[in-house]
Amino acid sequence: METFKSSHSLEFMQGPRFMSDDPDSPYTYRIGTCHGLWYAKPDAYVLLMVMNDEIGNGHFNDVMEWFENSCQRDKKNFIVAEVWNKRLLKHLIEKRGFVEIEGTENVIKYFK
Repeated sequence: METFKSSHSLEFMQGPRFMSDDPDSPYTYRIGTCHGLWYAKPDAYVLLMVMNDEIGNGHFNDVMEWFENSCQRDKKNFIVAEVWNKRLLKHLIEKRGFVEIEGTENVIKYFK
């Protein structure tokens, strides 16, 4: 099986849980200059937060590629939670194939 490579050949680095003493706490991650929080549900991977220390370098795209690849591989949907930034919301819907989850500030991209 071929190893996945993102656009900038960045590694997905899994960190510890956000609150290490809580087994339900989200995981931390880093991909290039981006880092944040995520967790798994039985049917989806949920991206809670993305921060990019160098805006405009394309590493956000790598984050999306990593999560989308993992969703395809594991037959899970991809949820981006609590999207308060309206520009990001528009981008996720118009450019990345997400749809809004009614009654929430979440979007989902279906892979299963």
